[in-house]
Amino acid sequence: MKKRIYELTELINKWNYEYFIENNPSVSDLEYDKALKELEELEAKFPQFKHPNSPTNQVGAGRSIFSSKFSKVVHKIPMLSLAKAYNFDEITKFIENINKIVPAEQIDFCLEPKIDGLSIALHYKNGYLIQALTRGDGVEGEDVTENILQISSIPKIIDYLADLEVRGEVFMPKANFYELNRKMSVLGEKVFSNPRNAASGTLRQLDANIVAQRGLKSYLYELVEPQKHNITSQKQALQFISSLNIPTNPNWKIVEVEELEDEIENFAEIKQNLDYDADGLVIKLNNLSYWDKLGKTAKFPKHSIAFKYDVESAISKILKITSTVGRTGKITYVAQVEPVELNQTIVKFATLHNYNFIEQMKINIGDDVKMIKAGEIIPIVIELALKNSEFVFPKVINCPSCNCKLVELEGFIDQWCINENCPEMKINKIFHFASRKSLNIVGLGLSTVKDLFREGLLCDIQDIFTLKQHKDKIMQLSRYGETKTTKLLKNIENSINSELSKVLFALGIKHIGARASKLISKNYNNFTDLIADNNLSKLQNIDNIGPKILDSLNNWLSETKNRELILYFDAIFKYKNVNLHKSNVLEGLTFVISGKLNNSRDYYVKLIEQNGGNVSSSVSSKTSYLLCGEDAGSKKQKASELNIKIIDEEEFTKLLS
Repeated sequence: MKKRIYELTELINKWNYEYFIENNPSVSDLEYDKALKELEELEAKFPQFKHPNSPTNQVGAGRSIFSSKFSKVVHKIPMLSLAKAYNFDEITKFIENINKIVPAEQIDFCLEPKIDGLSIALHYKNGYLIQALTRGDGVEGEDVTENILQISSIPKIIDYLADLEVRGEVFMPKANFYELNRKMSVLGEKVFSNPRNAASGTLRQLDANIVAQRGLKSYLYELVEPQKHNITSQKQALQFISSLNIPTNPNWKIVEVEELEDEIENFAEIKQNLDYDADGLVIKLNNLSYWDKLGKTAKFPKHSIAFKYDVESAISKILKITSTVGRTGKITYVAQVEPVELNQTIVKFATLHNYNFIEQMKINIGDDVKMIKAGEIIPIVIELALKNSEFVFPKVINCPSCNCKLVELEGFIDQWCINENCPEMKINKIFHFASRKSLNIVGLGLSTVKDLFREGLLCDIQDIFTLKQHKDKIMQLSRYGETKTTKLLKNIENSINSELSKVLFALGIKHIGARASKLISKNYNNFTDLIADNNLSKLQNIDNIGPKILDSLNNWLSETKNRELILYFDAIFKYKNVNLHKSNVLEGLTFVISGKLNNSRDYYVKLIEQNGGNVSSSVSSKTSYLLCGEDAGSKKQKASELNIKIIDEEEFTKLLS
């Protein structure tokens, strides 16, 4: 074990030097984090073998490898990095640890994109920016004030006279990074491997004029000693920093514990469209009054954690670029690439998002691009790996399906087809309506929808429910027979028992996703009730139903054809009312569910709520019962420590009787 510990120590210190000083890492973040985690676990088991120069003692690259170009300054308060999580089990453990100190009702979180840049601390005195420090080793940082003054987005003077320290990230936008590398390549100079290295290398320039030319940006996200400024939450801190015209990231949001998992999944889909590299999501306890009480380790605070997306990447050459139109009319560009293995599958296509992405990255046919597959069906291009072509792929002017001229709507960077009769838009709307997350009509996949659309049997969503009238015609199509057709029609018939929220989500109304559909549907028995609710008065004061959602729903309902469609659904659907109140037998009781149970977690959540109870994600003193199956883990231990009653499924059933 001693040999392995020393090997890891030497290796990680070498990687630290490459990352922090040379700005040229030889390994991915994922490989680095795995090695560091292994070292931490070995040192915990065999502390007698821990090396004096172990990187686990250091926040950054370590005291011995500061750059000699800049003077060192001690941070007034240590500038720690964040612990990392790669799966939701680790997030759950993080929440449980917080819940040991913080009451459950006072726990919510601020989510912020984890920008892959260079951490910075800005000091203001009497309204003037007097000093800027890098993180360094967390105890001492490098004074880069002169170079920070060259970043136009950082104010040199603010309208606030009290001493102020704010911390954040300096980064290089993707477009600036690719333009910088293009210029350096033309001059025969060594290019930067990624925007983070470009930002770090630029901020360490001895010539401040070079810094001014490279277009660095900064977002500040932490207010040091917030109590001195009468700030009690991270939300207030970000609003306060922004009020001083100090730039903050606009993509932060406050969420409840129950929303965390969905938000982590959602951010994985949108982060590629940001103009900076974001390799994860920072999760911070919103209530700042508990930050000090939660404490810290030698390296990490316990009030925050960074969720990083554990993904592999691959590089391949673009053979062809096409465009497609989705159910909303949004145009997506797709690259056909040379076949390459990624996550144990052979990849031939990858999305290029929108033309704005292509233009920023200066991508064309023949270029090498880097792709990842982070839960998406089709991989996504994240950056240009090697520019082999001279030009940028030209912008598509007409819809690839109906040939109508595309438009660019205010507030969006995408192009849109606004022809309501566009064939591909109609096909994709029908497919979305029948998809697994919507009504889950097995057998009505994309290829089937296209076949039936082409035959004129399925032109709109409501046609799904008249297909039984065309059974003989469907059976005559190639690849269809009596058995397949009968199963499809049976699945369609079964779908009329769907929940109202599922049907609302299936309609694909802009800004109304699965979560909003559930929140809206809790207030209505059917669509007739929804239409009758003038100005959507029942939804006006519901958390997480904001003006954007209300305006979108109102606009959709204002169209006659849409109202006629959902009234037609009311006539044929037998909605499963998931909010049907059965009794008050569990009123006032709070349950936590853990372990492997015979029925799904959703089953028990619905049953508890239908009988007046509440469900929490973590055990606390306010928990009434822990409904526990096999492999319950730390929640069972926590419940025992707090003398909370632990019950199995049979005992839970007795509570309902």
